[in-house]
Amino acid sequence: MPLREHIPDTPITRYQPDVSESDISISSLAYWNTWWKTGKITSDPDLTNWFNSTFKWKPRLIEALEPRDVIYVLRGPRRIGKTTLLKLRIKELLEGTGEKEKEGEGEEGGGTPVPPSNIFYYPCDSLYGNSQNLPLIIDTYLDKQRKLGHRAYLFIDEVSMLDGWQNVVKPLIDANRFKDCTVVFTSSHSINLQKSTESLAGRRGMVQDLEYGTPDKILLPAKFSEYVETLDVTLRKEINDLELFRKKVREDTFLALAAGTITPRLERLALFTREINHLLDQYLLTGGIAQAVDRYLSKGTITQDTYDTFVDHLMRDLVRYGRKETLTRQIVKRIIDIMPSHTSWNRLKEGTEVKDHKTACKYVESLSETFAVTYLYQLGLDRAWPEYDKEKKIYVRDPFIFHAFRSWIYGRDAFDLSLDFLSSPINKSGLVECVVGDHLSRLMFIFHPSSRFKPSDYVFYWRNKKDQEVDFTIQIEDKFLPLEVKYKDTIKRDDTRGVCSFVKDSKSHSFGIITSKNLLKAEEKYSLVPLGLLLLLI
Repeated sequence: MPLREHIPDTPITRYQPDVSESDISISSLAYWNTWWKTGKITSDPDLTNWFNSTFKWKPRLIEALEPRDVIYVLRGPRRIGKTTLLKLRIKELLEGTGEKEKEGEGEEGGGTPVPPSNIFYYPCDSLYGNSQNLPLIIDTYLDKQRKLGHRAYLFIDEVSMLDGWQNVVKPLIDANRFKDCTVVFTSSHSINLQKSTESLAGRRGMVQDLEYGTPDKILLPAKFSEYVETLDVTLRKEINDLELFRKKVREDTFLALAAGTITPRLERLALFTREINHLLDQYLLTGGIAQAVDRYLSKGTITQDTYDTFVDHLMRDLVRYGRKETLTRQIVKRIIDIMPSHTSWNRLKEGTEVKDHKTACKYVESLSETFAVTYLYQLGLDRAWPEYDKEKKIYVRDPFIFHAFRSWIYGRDAFDLSLDFLSSPINKSGLVECVVGDHLSRLMFIFHPSSRFKPSDYVFYWRNKKDQEVDFTIQIEDKFLPLEVKYKDTIKRDDTRGVCSFVKDSKSHSFGIITSKNLLKAEEKYSLVPLGLLLLLI
């Protein structure tokens, strides 16, 4: 199926930009595509930094860019590594490595190298906002460099730097210019890109054949499982031997745990609980931001500019879309002060200059669209539906972002502030809950892949009239699984009351999960599982 819904039988005149073709040459495009000359990707600063890093994170998402006639859109927060991911994918294509196994995210395997001329990379920030040049650049590549008879791969980086980019891309799609092409557009301006791609509906190609369900991809900070497999060779081998690199195996292991079955895979992995807990404590300090992890591992600290740069880029995006820095800072402070308790939009604005609850909601929505925070609704068990009018829970999605926000708010050195914060078991338990909330949101995307996916549609918290609570409930098909987050050695009866009450009141699910620090066993109404082991299944 071509990259549009219908191609008429009559001949189509190729789209002609309003820019003279003499302005663009293959030699100028070769500047960004050195492999056209050498046959390999060398002296690339992004890859050089990756190879020199102590944290060589290769996102599992790279395997979800399937070689089909599809226009992918890759979003994610600033400085997360989207460009590096593209360069790693280019390296794989040139070398014929990294092919997907049939079952999903497998080991690197053999494959056929892609002709260098059939791989094209272009950074749109070099166009200085002139979107009209983009179709000319793409046309020039396809006409003068691309080798017919082989699939071509086009990686168009930072496309939302160009206002109205989708309008100049549409004619190329309608003219079937992307036949036998896999196209990836990326952007750090996630708010803009999400809205822009809505106008490309029906023009994204063979999306019905995608194994991973949707052409819209989101690169977030490294999950804990990626963190572990990147940093610990022994654990990576165990994860590989237990086939937990395979998405289907992880899903089945999680669902078995949710039904009260401790699989042999989990029992084997539990032997490494001590090592996993050490990495989890480290993850609570560094988060999954690659640059922060590298700084910590190589220098024993994270420099203040690493935190400041992240916040600066985030604020630049928010201000561009009408959010004031002063109000954003006040709302972020309120989120951190209240977290992980539930709150209303009215309560959230208390002590700020935000005038009404609608504005408070808009600011949280904007922070959510930039993947800095997520918010959840209370689940109404009677209707099996979220209670939109009741209080919400708001979480910062990544530990590094959390520490960067606190430094921004309090004007203190972020690394020292993070060490002080994590020295308190109460503080640590709150941050652990953030990590679990983020990871459950990712898990639900795996179960429910969609371009319109929102964590708040599948992840909730629960509270009954007796004020008994469960930290999270997640929707799996037509059932709701209760999950309580504890990170301590001893689980007391009071720690189990919420899950037991949920199981009693619920007609959809008769079992739950409670995390611990070291305990792995199945009880009558819930499974106890070390928190680190649970995160490795996501």
